[in-house]
Amino acid sequence: MTRPKKRFSQNFLTDGKIASKIVDLLDLKKDDTVFEIGPGRGALTQLIADSGARLYSFEIDTDLVQRLRNKFRDYPNVEIVNIDFLLVDPLEKIDGGFKLIGNIPYDITSLIVQWITSYHKYINRAVITAQKELADRISSGPGSKNWAPISIFAQCYFDIKSVFTIPPEAFYPKPKVHSATMLFEPKEPYKIDDFDFFETVVRQSFKNRRKLLVNNLAGLENIDKQQLEKVLERAGLPRLIRAEQVGFEQFIELSELIKASILS
Repeated sequence: MTRPKKRFSQNFLTDGKIASKIVDLLDLKKDDTVFEIGPGRGALTQLIADSGARLYSFEIDTDLVQRLRNKFRDYPNVEIVNIDFLLVDPLEKIDGGFKLIGNIPYDITSLIVQWITSYHKYINRAVITAQKELADRISSGPGSKNWAPISIFAQCYFDIKSVFTIPPEAFYPKPKVHSATMLFEPKEPYKIDDFDFFETVVRQSFKNRRKLLVNNLAGLENIDKQQLEKVLERAGLPRLIRAEQVGFEQFIELSELIKASILS
């Protein structure tokens, strides 16, 4: 049996009941296409394969790839691909939509979320299991201490909810923290004219969570604090507000007003 490798942050899901709960969230149909991130020893892979859905499982660990290919050699609907998932271009495999599932290591969760937002047009549904602390952050809303840039960018395109918590005992080796499974459901995206500038404003707003919003935004180029105070007033935001108190639509309006102020 393949041993977990620390360099890949591997924790294999061993609880069959929890595996079933996770896969059930995909709401699989036989004509679905599924992308699986890091199948590991195949706990989720087996359930998806048995559903009849077309499955592409992307695994970076060469030793696991060989084991998985042997295990699923009699499943014509399953392809095990030896690649770092972050390098995957889904349009090389399919020309339509797909569902996404995976148990994600802590150190690449933010990068996976960026990948998801990059290909949001093609994702019909995603079920992502991550460290609970990060899952709480990704699925949080304004006014919460967990509200952060990763929450905002992911929620540009998806309604996200943390569905259930998974104890360390469900994995081998046992992680030191609990995990949580999130459901990403596509929604009508917000209209953002200049997403790059919007991203810059959001990230700068959270630069130092202890600082007031206006003081963080003072780090932007080509605009001074006095101009920013006027922008906040026009956006209907109090001068003493912090970034975690600002809602999604308010950030969109704020970025548009800041850009207009810089260009004026």
